[in-house]
Amino acid sequence: MADTIVVATDGSDTGRRAVDFAATMSKEFGQPLCIVHVLMLGRPTEEFAKMAEVEGLAKPALKSGGTGGMAALSGLFPSAEDEIGTARMITALGEHVAASAKERAEEVGARNVTTRICAGDIADEILDIAEAEKADVIVLGRRGLGRVREVLLGSVSQKVLHHADCKVVIVP
Repeated sequence: MADTIVVATDGSDTGRRAVDFAATMSKEFGQPLCIVHVLMLGRPTEEFAKMAEVEGLAKPALKSGGTGGMAALSGLFPSAEDEIGTARMITALGEHVAASAKERAEEVGARNVTTRICAGDIADEILDIAEAEKADVIVLGRRGLGRVREVLLGSVSQKVLHHADCKVVIVP
């Protein structure tokens, strides 16, 4: 078995659990691990603020219902109020999420860990990377940082589950 394990993470608790699960699989089965993070460009401010908080890069005041939103994040980057500054901030946070996930996976014992950071529709990007990597399995969390609440699964995990050409493991 030499096909890659692809794991998607957004930095949320379920994303971290997915990385841990995939890293353990990589260690046990000797398969390479590809960590995917899809940048949150164009996503609601609340999701981005929550991710910054989860990653320890923003104050608790940024929680949903808190005040400040993107303006409160402007202290992290010099020009965060403008579109270019916001894109830089999102990219930097995405790189941080991917690097943290890679470090965590390697600590667990994952083999040949790579990261892929991309932008676009989250589920489509995960599926495209899985196809490019010739993935044997895709691992992702049941629900991440998104605002959409579904009965059992988040919208991204549902779409990946229904359209993947390989096995899909949904981590609660």
